[in-house]
Amino acid sequence: FDETRMRATKKLLQAHSVAPYVLGSYLRLGATKDDGIELADTLHIARWLRTPLVRVWASDVGSAEASEEVWRAVVDDGRNAADRAAKLDLTLVVEMHAGTVADTAEGAVRLMQEVGRDNFRLNYQVSAHDDGQSPEERLQATLPWVSHVHAQNYETLAGQPADPVVRAPLASGVVKYEPLVSMLKDAGYRGCLAVEFAHDEQKGREEALTADAAFLRSICG
Repeated sequence: FDETRMRATKKLLQAHSVAPYVLGSYLRLGATKDDGIELADTLHIARWLRTPLVRVWASDVGSAEASEEVWRAVVDDGRNAADRAAKLDLTLVVEMHAGTVADTAEGAVRLMQEVGRDNFRLNYQVSAHDDGQSPEERLQATLPWVSHVHAQNYETLAGQPADPVVRAPLASGVVKYEPLVSMLKDAGYRGCLAVEFAHDEQKGREEALTADAAFLRSICG
C-alpha cells in the first residue's frame, strides 16, 4: 500500500468520473511460492478505491495437480481473507483461471463449498481451452456463486491449458455470449460483465474495446 499512489489514483478516477467496481488484485490464496503480495495491503487498497469486490486467485497450482495440502492451504487462507474482508464490507471473487484450483467448474464449486463464506464468491470466465465442458455447463455449475464475469473470446479453443490462444471479438469468437447472458439474467445476476482484454492490443485497441462493450450492452438489453 502506497498512500501517495492511492491519492493520485483517486484523483485521476474522480477527474474522469470513474467509479471502480472491482480491484483486480493478484493476491493468491494458498500460494506455494511467496510473491510478496499481502492481504492487508490488498484490502487497504480496495477500501481506498471504494471497490465492493476484490478479485483474488486460488493458489498457483491447477486443480488436477493440487495436493490435499495445497487445497487445505487455499481453504484456510480463503476463510481468513473472507473474514477480514467482511469487516470492511468487501466481497472476494475468485477468478476461474488455468493454473489455479478454480480452473474447472468442479474445482471452483469445491472451493466455494469448503470455504463457506457469503462474501467468498466467483469471478466467472470461459475456459480458453477445450476441457470437455461447454461454457454454458461451466456457468450452470457455478452460477450460485458468481458475482463478477470476465468476458473474453477466442478464434479457437486450445487443446491444452498451456497452448497459445488467439483472442477474437466477443461477438464472433467460438464462445456464444447470448445464452450465457440469458442464464445470468434468469438467475437474477446483478453484477458486471467486464471486457477483460482487447482482442487487438495494438493500434486497434480502443476500437476493439468499444466494439466489445457495445456488443455486451446490446445483448444485455
